[in-house]
Amino acid sequence: MELILKAHFNKFKRTFEIDTSDTSPEKEQGKEASAFEKFVNYVLFSLDYPEIFTADAELLDFVCVGGSNDTGIDGIGIKVNDRLVRNIEEVTEITKKSNKINVEFVFIQSKMRPKFDRTELNTFGTGVKVFFSDRYLPENLRISEFREIKDFIYSNEEVIRKLDKNPSLFLYYVSTGIEPTDENFSGNQKLLMEELTKIGFFENIEIQLIGAKKLIKFCRELENKFEVQMNIIDIFPLIVDNKNDVKKAYAFTCNASEFLKILQKEDGSLRRSLFNDNVRDYLGNNKNVNSEIEKTIMDSPDMFLLCNNGITIVCTNFEQVRDKLVKIENPQIVNGCQTSNSLFNQRNNSNIQNVKLLVRLISTENLGISNKIVRGTNKQNQVLEEAFETTLPFHQEILEPFFLSFENDVKIYYERRAKQYNDDPLIKKTQIVNLRILTQTFVSIFLNSPHDSHIHEAKLLEQYAGEKEQRQIFREDHSPYPYYVCALIWYMFEKWFREDKIDKKYRTYKAHLYLIFRISVGEFPPKLTKLKSMEDYCNKLVQILKEDEFAKRLPKALNIFDVTKDLWVKSRSPYGIKNSKDFSELLLNEARKYFIKTPALVNEEDDKVIYQGTILRIIWKDPYWFGFIKHGNQYEDNVYFDSRGYKGDVKNLSPNTLVQFEREKKDKSYYGINVQLIN
Repeated sequence: MELILKAHFNKFKRTFEIDTSDTSPEKEQGKEASAFEKFVNYVLFSLDYPEIFTADAELLDFVCVGGSNDTGIDGIGIKVNDRLVRNIEEVTEITKKSNKINVEFVFIQSKMRPKFDRTELNTFGTGVKVFFSDRYLPENLRISEFREIKDFIYSNEEVIRKLDKNPSLFLYYVSTGIEPTDENFSGNQKLLMEELTKIGFFENIEIQLIGAKKLIKFCRELENKFEVQMNIIDIFPLIVDNKNDVKKAYAFTCNASEFLKILQKEDGSLRRSLFNDNVRDYLGNNKNVNSEIEKTIMDSPDMFLLCNNGITIVCTNFEQVRDKLVKIENPQIVNGCQTSNSLFNQRNNSNIQNVKLLVRLISTENLGISNKIVRGTNKQNQVLEEAFETTLPFHQEILEPFFLSFENDVKIYYERRAKQYNDDPLIKKTQIVNLRILTQTFVSIFLNSPHDSHIHEAKLLEQYAGEKEQRQIFREDHSPYPYYVCALIWYMFEKWFREDKIDKKYRTYKAHLYLIFRISVGEFPPKLTKLKSMEDYCNKLVQILKEDEFAKRLPKALNIFDVTKDLWVKSRSPYGIKNSKDFSELLLNEARKYFIKTPALVNEEDDKVIYQGTILRIIWKDPYWFGFIKHGNQYEDNVYFDSRGYKGDVKNLSPNTLVQFEREKKDKSYYGINVQLIN
């Protein structure tokens, strides 16, 4: 392998903590080949979205389909509106919020050998053809999962109705050698292209051979080493206080044809990584803005400069090379995503030569300044508020500093902003969590909702982080400690999955395992707003998350999950468990019964004893009702209560519902008062 490529490969293994060493040379070679396949998949899928796999090693594992029964395919990705999807639910979610959708199918074959082989290309092509036909060859589970998504896309009426055009198909055959140029290979490619075209499913098909030099170039692109020179028309400086850490700020006008130098990669495709920091990506194409912009290009190109708000760019450096020539280093388009996409879509329109636009450019390396610019420039239009979540004080002033200062065996970093820790070679990708990880794990671990944790973070924030008074997550009166604990639980499970210490069959239910492990501490958690109590509780959790203690408790957690699943399937379908609220509640009760021995808690505010139990049954004697709370294991511990002790809707008191209550003695028996549901 070429030395520079090998250096990039080794860096990838280090940052993702992939160990390919083995006492058997044959096994080590197999591990190395498997790691190379993952490396290639990482590079090719990251080109458009460089941070797509940060804190999401599971997604990287998902797109890696190589192994037994892989039909000659090592990587598969299905993109819906430029987003890699991993299940039918994600396709449905994107379809619902979009007026139109675009679909891309990406297939990759990777070989560490320094030469390209026509036989391997043919095998690869056959595997792709089989994927779009009947199941003629044995397929592994990963490929079957992708087949289900593909079948849904081509059969669902809503998806088909919203398809802007037929899906695109991309095949990449990667080797560590030099791309062949002989007629035999080009003939093979043309033949494969014709065979795939006959399937009739695709708007366009592209087959690329990628050798070592091109792969190295892609690796460098991922490091954001990108600069562009472009001709401008007029330029003037913007007055900015030097104290704001803004190196330079300018506004200039330019021809759209010149701006395309920023938007287009060498192969003519859109440089999507330009929009990493642009929050309007969250909106998809749910509005008609793009069509209006493109209509102006087609009908009134001379009016574009007056009708359009322009584009805002943040970059690391800007230089005016000469009067009408500028150089921009590492640009990010923070406002103007839709304008940029419209210009790119109309790049072949003859009118593009008559289009001029306004560009505002800010040169800074200060993340805070960049965040303010993102927020300010996008607030002028309707943008989803959750896109700004990490710019709020709780994240910036509390969470991030807490993660940086917390001393533990494992160092974990909270990446509020994409690429925040890219320049630190000592920080591994496996040590980084982001908003998605913290949101999904917190919902599972502290809000007891593992059935919701697979949902996209934008939807979760919409559900759990609404108005200030109704927020359940990322509240200013929360301690940062439980969020760190969520990150640590996530880290330990990811580490053990990566090291094959946990059977892969449990990965689908990892959010449920997170919850069980939190309960394994043996105590009910205090309210999230009781900072001192919560910190004491989290201290205990951190102790059981140390390697040795984790190893002792993990088998118990897995056993609780298995027992609960067995209970469930005795009376219900085994399908859909992951998304079932009822299963989560059953799991919660089973885990609590096993791990939490004492059901009594002390209320810190008034020293009253607060008991916890589950509803045994409710009995109606019209027009009155009464019920019993199961409290402990013996019948005599069941506690009587009625409407005098519970002021809520009795319909919520179904059997096994968890409640907390106080006890009051009357004659020789106790009855429950101040009965409240525990969410």
